[in-house]
Amino acid sequence: MNLEATEARPSTFVPKEVHVPGSFVLGHLPAFRGDRVAFFHELAQKGDYARLRIGLFPITLISSPELAHELLVTNPDAFVKSAGLAIFARPLLGDGLLTSEAGAHKKQRRMMAPVFVQKHIKAYADVMGERAFASAKRMAAERSVALGQELARTTLEIVAKTLFDAEVGFEATEIGDALTFAMEQMNRNITSVIPVPPQIPTPGNRKAKRAIERLDKTVMRLVAERRASGEARTDVLTLLLAARDEDGSQMTDREIRDESMTIFLAGHETTANAVTWALALLSRNPEIRARLVEEVTREVPGDAPIDFETAKRLPYAMRIFKEAMRLYPPAYILGRRALRDTSLSGVTLKKNRIVLVNIAGIHRRPELFPDPSRFDPDRFLPEREKALPRLAYMPFGAGPRVCIGNHFALLEGQILLATYARHVTLDLDPSEPMLADPLVTLRPRGEMRAKVTPLS
Repeated sequence: MNLEATEARPSTFVPKEVHVPGSFVLGHLPAFRGDRVAFFHELAQKGDYARLRIGLFPITLISSPELAHELLVTNPDAFVKSAGLAIFARPLLGDGLLTSEAGAHKKQRRMMAPVFVQKHIKAYADVMGERAFASAKRMAAERSVALGQELARTTLEIVAKTLFDAEVGFEATEIGDALTFAMEQMNRNITSVIPVPPQIPTPGNRKAKRAIERLDKTVMRLVAERRASGEARTDVLTLLLAARDEDGSQMTDREIRDESMTIFLAGHETTANAVTWALALLSRNPEIRARLVEEVTREVPGDAPIDFETAKRLPYAMRIFKEAMRLYPPAYILGRRALRDTSLSGVTLKKNRIVLVNIAGIHRRPELFPDPSRFDPDRFLPEREKALPRLAYMPFGAGPRVCIGNHFALLEGQILLATYARHVTLDLDPSEPMLADPLVTLRPRGEMRAKVTPLS
């Protein structure tokens, strides 16, 4: 695709526009439906923003940390979530943290904040370590494993146990399939020439509705059982049931359902994707994997599951996970809609304009990350990470809507990677390409099947 950029950036930041030719009828929809991630990478390397059209809908794609900071941090009140979440994700996520706006969002965030304080995350680490250990043992008993499926099962077990103190192993495949179909249908609707709202009873929407009803059945059953028992446990559901806002109000069952579904998606889907990408990258980079094995062998003696204190002694595992999320950020794009006419460093955004933050592209800008496609965990050595420009790296978003569970996710990814490195070697077929499937999150395409060699 022929992309023409304007003049180079002067010392005072002036955003550089990328002019992208598109179809008279479809606009840039074919690029979105094709290799969307490669398209985003290319746009970010050519400039700071582009004015695109997806079928009937004009959008502005911003691909620089400066513009992202203005949008997400400096002027967050000038924007709301785009239709992708406001309309198409609402059947799945309801009015949880990802979809709510303004005062409702601030109230929910206040009530959710205690869930993710460090003392609770330390307790969740025990669950992460135990389930990671069990997953590694399952892998060691097999000759090969489909990484995507195994990680989906393991992260689902972790989020179910930490969220509900519940065992859902027997339901994991069914729940995972329901979540996958709901997200795939959402993606199909959004990228249609004429986007189809989920309320229209197409065959796909009807099937997605049944999938969401399947998820709701599990979540609402667990909420009802806990309310009926009155039992206090050390899980997220207990904290949600006990949460009080400043006015003393509690969450309704529906609010708990919506927040639970949001945590399910964020704590299961995104982490499973990120760890799968990391394992694939380690398979392609044996010298980095050897460094990880050396660190884990030194710091994790014996067969004990990794806990919070042990994880603190595994900085290289954390750097690997961060670098994997730079190359393959699960939340690869963020959408907003302008509430009023707004200007970001001279880029005019009319009221109701859809703006997409190109996280995947920003993470691969060569002036921010030299040799940007190279897998180099040492980019996240403390001094190098601290020197990065603000929002050069934002796998969890930024501003008042930054992911509330970011520390949970980082710890979970670190523990999973370290545990696998301690017990198994996972080798993908070197001829199999690492392809992305950009749904609501950035999934690996295919099952990512790996040969398993037990280490202990």
